Amino acid sequence: MLFTHPGLAQSALLARPSGPHYLHLIETMLALLDEGGIPPGAAAWGVDLLLQHATATAAEHSEAAQDPADWAALSSAIQRVPADTHPRLAAAGQDLLSGTPEQRLSWGFQLLINGLAHTPRPTD
Repeated sequence: MLFTHPGLAQSALLARPSGPHYLHLIETMLALLDEGGIPPGAAAWGVDLLLQHATATAAEHSEAAQDPADWAALSSAIQRVPADTHPRLAAAGQDLLSGTPEQRLSWGFQLLINGLAHTPRPTD
């Protein structure tokens, strides 16, 4: 939905929703994380990270953020970076810009969920 309505993604970065649809979304996310074996405390904190990732990815890939000139300049700069001064950047090359928004979103979700399963929350 955020990719279809990128304005929602941009506004969601600043909003603090509290309505019934938002509460249902959180309940659903917590249930799915619980089914996946994520500890309750990690799931509670993880919901925030998962939503941030979804909204930031959708906002980044919205039409408003996709100026072809900006994209061309970034791509050109990465392709022309000197390997002697930026060896890791030169080696990563096009991987930095590869993948569809949906692929990157899915990979990010997998990364976050796997991390939630194996990263304990800090104690007070």
